[in-house]
Amino acid sequence: MSQPVQLYNLQQIDTKLDKTRARLKEIEIALNEDTVIRNAQQEATTVEGNYQTAQKELKRAEDEVQSQQQKIKNNQKTLYGGSVKNPKELEDLQNEAEALKRYLSVLEDRQLEYMIAFEEAEAAHKASQTNLAEVEEQVAQQNIDLTDEQKELLEFIPKLESKREQAVAGIESEEMATYTQLREARHGIAVTEVKDKTCNACGAALSASQAQAARSPSKITRCESCGRILYVK
Repeated sequence: MSQPVQLYNLQQIDTKLDKTRARLKEIEIALNEDTVIRNAQQEATTVEGNYQTAQKELKRAEDEVQSQQQKIKNNQKTLYGGSVKNPKELEDLQNEAEALKRYLSVLEDRQLEYMIAFEEAEAAHKASQTNLAEVEEQVAQQNIDLTDEQKELLEFIPKLESKREQAVAGIESEEMATYTQLREARHGIAVTEVKDKTCNACGAALSASQAQAARSPSKITRCESCGRILYVK
């Protein structure tokens, strides 16, 4: 097998290895990432606090209404019970009754406001709990899928490394050194195809002589622009 073909095949293997290892890093980060769940939990906690506050405020408003209603009952019992005969006292009781009823109206309006606020808080609470459950389920399934993919990729790497060893064994040391240097300098791509008389890596146009030289089965031709090894299928 010619050196250009061997180097190209090695490049294909290394590219697969690079992509596989990069994907494994992405998976590791994703598996350790819990921002989505933490955000959902934080939201649920905040909404839970608002819900409990609204519940307490409504209960207090209901108690105040009940207390005021009891005051009115006591007032009416005294007013119409016959125990009070003095006209001035009766007038005072009547005035008190009117004041108590006016304040009851205020308390009932307040109770209605708290009831509406509670219903909104209750709806938000249910929604946040549903959202949290859905997020936890989605993340759990995602982690299962990622773990399965991780396992497959970890099993794939040794196979690629074995192929790489075989490919390297057939390449001369000088050309291997050039290849390694180019890989380090050119973001992992040392060998690139020629497409439409251009370097597929940097896009530089090749002269007719360059394009022809790149077809040689034994001679290594490099792009004059980026220095990568050129290969024609």
